[in-house]
Order: sequence, then structure tokens, then C-alpha cells
Amino acid sequence: MLTTQATADSTLVQRQVPARPGLPPAPATPSTPPGPQPPTAGQHTGRWWLAAGAVALGYFGLFAWQMHSGASAGRPDSPATWALAALLHLPYLLILTLLVFGLIERVGFFWRGRQPHAPGRLPADCPTVCVQLPMFNEHAVARRIIEAAAAMRWPRHRLSIQVLDDSTDADTRAMVLAVCSAVSERTGVRCIWVHRPQRTGYKAGALEFGRQDTEAEFIAIFDADFVPPPDYLERAIPHFYDASGAAQPGLALVQAQWGHLNDDESPLTAAQALWVDDHHSLQQSFRSANIGWVNFTGTAGVWRAAAIEAVGGWRSASLVEDCELSVRALLAGYRTRFVRQLAVPAELPQTLVAYRLQQKRWTQGWAQLQRLHLASLLFRFRTGAARKAFLLYVTCISWQWPLWLAWMAVLPFLMANGWWLGAFGPGPALLAYLAPPLLFALFAGVAATAQTRHGQGSHQASVMRRCARLLPYLVINTGMVPHHVCAFLEGLFGPMHAEFERTPKTASVTAAPDTAASGGPGGPAPAASTPASQSAGASHPKRPNRQNPQNSPNSATVRRRAYLGAEIAFCLAQLGWIAFFIHEGLTLGMVGATWVLGCIFVLRATPAWLDRSAGREAATVGQPS
Repeated sequence: MLTTQATADSTLVQRQVPARPGLPPAPATPSTPPGPQPPTAGQHTGRWWLAAGAVALGYFGLFAWQMHSGASAGRPDSPATWALAALLHLPYLLILTLLVFGLIERVGFFWRGRQPHAPGRLPADCPTVCVQLPMFNEHAVARRIIEAAAAMRWPRHRLSIQVLDDSTDADTRAMVLAVCSAVSERTGVRCIWVHRPQRTGYKAGALEFGRQDTEAEFIAIFDADFVPPPDYLERAIPHFYDASGAAQPGLALVQAQWGHLNDDESPLTAAQALWVDDHHSLQQSFRSANIGWVNFTGTAGVWRAAAIEAVGGWRSASLVEDCELSVRALLAGYRTRFVRQLAVPAELPQTLVAYRLQQKRWTQGWAQLQRLHLASLLFRFRTGAARKAFLLYVTCISWQWPLWLAWMAVLPFLMANGWWLGAFGPGPALLAYLAPPLLFALFAGVAATAQTRHGQGSHQASVMRRCARLLPYLVINTGMVPHHVCAFLEGLFGPMHAEFERTPKTASVTAAPDTAASGGPGGPAPAASTPASQSAGASHPKRPNRQNPQNSPNSATVRRRAYLGAEIAFCLAQLGWIAFFIHEGLTLGMVGATWVLGCIFVLRATPAWLDRSAGREAATVGQPS
């Protein structure tokens, strides 16, 4: 193993050191065994996409029959038709169930969620902390996050930084290594550059690789586009102790709030910021206070190293390795905590391409997570009924996307045949079908805006003006339904070890403008100035890269075409229903189908309205991380 170390005169030397104990030797890359081989991911994907295509063809067949039959002005006239109408309302009833759970979270926040968790007292001998910074070809943001991590206040001899750099770009690797060396010399923090020649397991593999190389008691993790404030560790680590300074070994994770550096940059970033504010300020706060568990969001959190070890370490079993580890910690009896008052600002995806990649990864990963742990959570995990119900709700929240798509597909048939509440007049229809989701979105948006402080974002407008984020939020969420459904189906039925497609980052902003150098939430992280000569890099021994067939360019092309094809088919269906409703004089149906089609059109045809930098191509789009 080669270690690159910064000496006192800033020169770089290389020396041979023995391999780390406790790690098995790297096995030889296995050869392809003779005989029949399992199907490739492209073949696997093709099979379930063919099934989805068959369902779509059946739907268009029913649509053609409806066009031929015309609309019916009657109502259900027999028990059988009433039963069929009720059955076809099942997707909407399940959507309402999810909305009820979501409303309990948001209303419950005001009842039992706003009160902050009280931190404990640090012991006399501060615990050791390792800061892990996983990155892949992050040339634009690497320097900022490394310097911010080194600027966090903590005893220098009790703090280390692992820059887990899986970059394939030589210039980026050289730049990151140089920054590590300079930061180590300037601050006295042991800043280690770790490069794996083969990126087995993507981000989870890098985190596990680094974890096995540290004996720190706590591990803080930040993605490359985050900027932790200087007092982050001073405010996060005390939560692992009680008021007397005794450790709380049952607490595995302290998760901080996500702040924003660029939430006022475009309608796209404003809509994302509203979702993040709602999810963190309201939902995570309620879950932390009432069920004692929140999922790790992949960044801006501190893990107890012993807890990670106890549940088996990091695994790349799903695309949401952070949530998967959190669920294993839950099943093992650990608690996790969310601290709303501690915000770590980050850059939101600035292009629709980047946003689609991020949302695909999250939705697909949560579906994979259900395949891994839903049965254990449902049948084997022992806890109270109310707590289990909320845990199941959190785990299954991604079902909202196929449910919404199913409801959008079924509702026009109900309207055309008079099997909906609109048969009794427009009032009952609007009250039953439009009011619940719209009022829910309005309440969640206003509450999240009111409860998220300016220090957690860069937006300095009034509360009312910030509430205007609700319009692009609704447009984007509606227009993204087909995309989410494709990702959900790929996660539920596709291969488990899927490609991790990183979200491109541009570093268009460098720090939150509303915080002084003293280190409030969202502020810039000034570099510390204590000189020292510490190690600034380490390159670990080569490990095999278990390449998966689903990561091939051909498979990626199949997925892109499948996603686009599904979206086109959905738009054609909406166009058909618009024509049908106009012909039959069903105004509400025409307005609803036009809204859905318009939202998709906005996302596809007018990205300049949502995306300030739509014309800028990100060189790393589509590369795995």
C-alpha cells in the first residue's frame, strides 16, 4: 500500500507500508464459469418493461373501447357496478391514507416536534471523530468541502479527515491530493486522501473502505456539495451523551437539517428547497420526537462507529445505502435523532437532468429497500402498533407514485361512465377529489416555510413570497410522476445491484451569504491556521471491481428509452382523454388532463423556465458514483 505524506517542507514522499490488519487479501477476479449464464440486466430490464408495455397496450385497448362507446350520463345502477366503482377508487383511497399519515406528521410537529432535543455534556476527554468526504470527479466543489471540514472546531489531535476520492479524472485526483496536503499542513488536521483504483460498491463501498481504516468513535459524513459550519461537531456530538457526560450507546445517529445555498436561484431550486424544508423541518422533526427514528440522508450526519460495526457496516445492497443502514440500525434496536436547529447548507441540483438523476436514484433505492427489509419490519420487528404503522408508512411512501399514476389512469374511465362523485354534481367532485391533495400541499408548504428559518437557507424574501414556491413545486411533482413510476418499478422488479448515478455539481455558489465567519448555520467555513505536519494521503491496495452487467452503456440506453417511452405513452393517453372530454362536454375531466399534460410539457419543452443553466452541459452527467 502506498501512502502519500506531506512533510514539514510541503514536499511529497512515497513509502511502502504493510497492509492493514483485519482486512482479507484481495481475491483474484473470478473468471466466467462455463455453462448457462444468468440474464444480463438489460435482458432482466427488458422482461419487466415488456410486461409494463403489455399493460399499456391493454389500457389503450380499453381507451379505444371507451372512445367507441362514448360517455354515459348515468350512475351505478346495480350492486355490481357500485362495487366495481368502489374498487376502481382503491388507488385514491390509498392515496388519502398516505395523506392522513402525512397530515398527522405535520400537525403533530406543532404538538410534539418543535421542542428541540437537549444535547448532553461532552466528557472531559473529547471523543475521536473521523470526517468522511466521499467524492467522485468533484473538481468544482472538492476544495470547498475539504477546507470546510478542516475548519470545524474540534481538538486537532482528536480529529481526522478521510477524503474518499474515487475520481477517474487524473487532474481532479491531483487537485484533491494537493488540497489535502495544503489543508493538513495549514490546520494540523490529519487529512488523508484515499483513492480506490476500483470503485467496488460505489459510495457505500468507499465509506466502508474508509471505516475499516479508522478507530474513531464517531464518523461524520458530508457529500461534496455540502458546507458544514465550523461549530457543527461542537453541536452534534454532545447529543450522544446525557447531561452528566455519560454516553448513550443506544443512539446511533445524529442527523442535521439540510440548508440551502441556492434556493432562490430558479423555480427548480425553489421547488426543491420547499420539499427539503417540509421533509426536514416538519417530517423528520416529528419522527425524531415521536418514533425515535429518522433515516440517515447520506450526508450532514454523525454515526456512532460502534453502531455501524454492530449492524454489519456499509452495504451497496440498494441505491439508498444511507437509508438501508438506518433500517438495519432500527431493526437492531438503535435510536436515531434529528436536530432541526443544526443546519448544513448545500447546493440543490440546478438542472433538470441532475434533478431527474437524483430523484430516480432515491425512488428506485427506496423500492429496493422494501425488497430487503419490509418483511422484517412487518413481521419480525417488535414495537408498538402506532410506531410500527408510522415506520411502515415511511418505508412505503414511494408507493405514492404508482398510486397517483393508477388514479390518473382510472379516473377518466370513472368520469366517462358516471362512476364518480361528479355524477352528483361538480361540488362533491371538487370536494372529494381536488380539495384533499390541494389543501394538504398548501398546508404543508405554508407550515414548512414558516418553520424553516432564514439561517437554514439563502432565501431572504418574505414568508408570503417564499410560499409562492408552491406553484413550481406542484408543477414539477405532477410532471415527474411518470419518471418516478419508472424508477419505482425498476427498483421493485429490476436488479438489486443497480448503477449509482451521481448528481452533477457545479459550485455556482461558494457560501451562504447570511452567516458571518464566526460559524453560524449555513455560513462559510474559514480555514483554521494551526500549522502542523500530518499525513495528507493514502492509497489503498487494489480490490476487484465486481462489474455488473446493468452498468453497461447498452443497459443505460435501454433504461433511458424505457423511461422516455413511458412518458410519451402517458402523454398520448392524456391527449386522447382531452379530446374525448372536449367531445363529450366534460369540462372537469378536460381541465384535469390538460393540467397533467401541461406539467409534463413544462418539464420537457420549457426547461429555461425552471433551469437557469439548461444550456450548460455537465461533463459528468450519467457517470456513476
